[in-house]
Amino acid sequence: MRYLKLVPLLIICLILMACGSKKGPTGGDPDLIKPKVLSTSPAELGDISSGLIEIDFDKPMDKSSITNAIYFYPPISERSISLSRQTLSIRIKEKLLPDTNYFVTLSTRLKDTRGNALDQAQSLVFRSGNPPLSKLSGLISYTDSQDKDKPINLSLFSADSLMVIMKEVTGSSYEINNLNPASYILRAYIDKNFNGRYDQTAEPFFESPFNIEEYGSLDLSMAYSDTSWAQIRAVKQQSRHELEVHLSEAIRSFIGMSLVQESDKQPVDILHYHINGNRLFMLCTALDSTRYVLKINNLEDVNGTVSPASSLSFNAQGTPDETPPRLLSSTPRNGSTVNSLRPVIELEFSEIITAQNLSLRLIESDTKKEIPFMVTDIRGRSARLSPTRDLVNYRSHTVVVESTTKDYSGNPVESEIEILFLPVSRR
Repeated sequence: MRYLKLVPLLIICLILMACGSKKGPTGGDPDLIKPKVLSTSPAELGDISSGLIEIDFDKPMDKSSITNAIYFYPPISERSISLSRQTLSIRIKEKLLPDTNYFVTLSTRLKDTRGNALDQAQSLVFRSGNPPLSKLSGLISYTDSQDKDKPINLSLFSADSLMVIMKEVTGSSYEINNLNPASYILRAYIDKNFNGRYDQTAEPFFESPFNIEEYGSLDLSMAYSDTSWAQIRAVKQQSRHELEVHLSEAIRSFIGMSLVQESDKQPVDILHYHINGNRLFMLCTALDSTRYVLKINNLEDVNGTVSPASSLSFNAQGTPDETPPRLLSSTPRNGSTVNSLRPVIELEFSEIITAQNLSLRLIESDTKKEIPFMVTDIRGRSARLSPTRDLVNYRSHTVVVESTTKDYSGNPVESEIEILFLPVSRR
């Protein structure tokens, strides 16, 4: 009986304990929103001589994710990094290099307090003094056309393999601004399975060293790794002086090329050539109506696979070239806008135009004032030029292809060509 009397008291205690340990409601949608950089102090390209850089995010960030998530170039050894909710503070405790751009790269290892990685790797640029500014740009080609709309993870390393820049690019061209003049290695891949690394058997890749002083050009070919050999597939004659060679795949280089008459092995002088993916443009001395053999040694494709040799015989026609060259396209197009005050302008012709036979002018459209420029590259049938000083913002400019421009056979363009464009920079 004594134990039965204790039962009501025990029930009351259990009820009181349950009331005292009541938990808050659970549930709701998980936070899957990736953090982004909102602003920096100083602003990008601002002077960091004060020794302090602050980066503000749109969400509170995780302190434990800072390790191995931030890169500096040139390297900064004496520094401290702290995080206060949404603001990352970097204090520089060493003397900075004079007149140098400094890059702070944030990788996707950086996460918010909910474990969401940064929306994309990115590099912020600051300056010490007044550094010279170099720019790299180029076109992007794809082995698989379905890859064209996928983001490319692009990384730039110093010649001794230190991280300089990480960014994402898409489309048919890219541009990297505010570089220090130096030697670099450019590396790019498409992360098709979203695992944050390059998978050799399944993803396209590109890598190439380059050197830059002021303006540089390097085209990307996003190709898959394979073990096949590049071979000559066809030779198309454009004129008595020009050949277009089609290869089985895109190539990076070769060592040794010869063109001879098939009957008597008489050599033909090769005056100029240019590699453009799986095409090779050649300018040579005049061909007769006979059969020729083209041989190329040590063809190296974009994946580094080397073919010992490839050759092909073809018939040539010795008829005189009387066809004037034509401008097939321009970037920018006539009447369009550009978002740079020092745009890279590309002209694509119907045949090879050598530097000696190319006559161009760059002028302000209304005042006809001449703008100084330099031809940065002549590749096969294309030529690239860029102004050597900033253009006037929101003022129309014109690239003039003068009527004295001619092909190697001496045929001039039919008439002077003008490409009008408007620089619009809101930076």
